[in-house]
Formats: sequence, structure tokens, C-alpha cells
Amino acid sequence: MLGEKIAKMDMEFLTSSSHKISLDRFLELWNKGEAVILDVRLKEEVELSSFNLGINIPLHQLPQNLDKIPRNKLVAVVCHGKVRASIAYTYLISEGFDNVKILDANTADIANKINPGLVKKLKESNQ
Repeated sequence: MLGEKIAKMDMEFLTSSSHKISLDRFLELWNKGEAVILDVRLKEEVELSSFNLGINIPLHQLPQNLDKIPRNKLVAVVCHGKVRASIAYTYLISEGFDNVKILDANTADIANKINPGLVKKLKESNQ
């Protein structure tokens, strides 16, 4: 099954960006309760920099923790540099998850985006 999924990752797939989601779009969906981040960084990395936007399952623990990943929401996979996120994305797709995207942002982008103005905007739109 993994081989079938990889075989579909041709030029059309790679240039369509259908496998990615922008940080702004993710935050819109997250604010509506329709999306969650799957942070595949190591626990040690998350201890130094974390975002309460989803769940942390280190990449090497992903296979035994699939039941912790919601199937009723968009799952946006993130890591520090997108390598682990790409691996996790491919693995999840091969395991039957059909609402998965790679967050087109890294942890520094997220940290820079989350500021008092954004927090206020998100809180106001939830009221």
C-alpha cells in the first residue's frame, strides 16, 4: 500500500500543493474545531517549544499511536524542518488517513505567528 501511495507522488502531485496547508488556513480551521496539529518532533524538542494546537507523537512512536490521531478532523503534520512531517504524512496516508496535510510552516513560523493580536482575534471569533 505504501508503494502505491508513493507511486502517485508524481510531478502533478508535487506541484499541486494538494498535500500542504498554509499556517493561516490551518489556524482558520483549527479555530472552528476542524483541524489539529500532529507535531512529530521529539518530546525533548516539544519541552523547549510547544504549541497547544494539537498533539505530539514523535515520528518513531507514530505506528503504535495511530488510535490517538483524530480521523474526523484535518490533521496538519509539523516538525522543525518538514522532513519528519513528510515521512509522517506519507505513512498516515498509507494507513488510510485521508484528511492529512503537511503544514507549510515550521516551528519558527508558528512561534512568529502566535502573538497577542492573533490570540485576541481567535478568542473573539470563538465568542
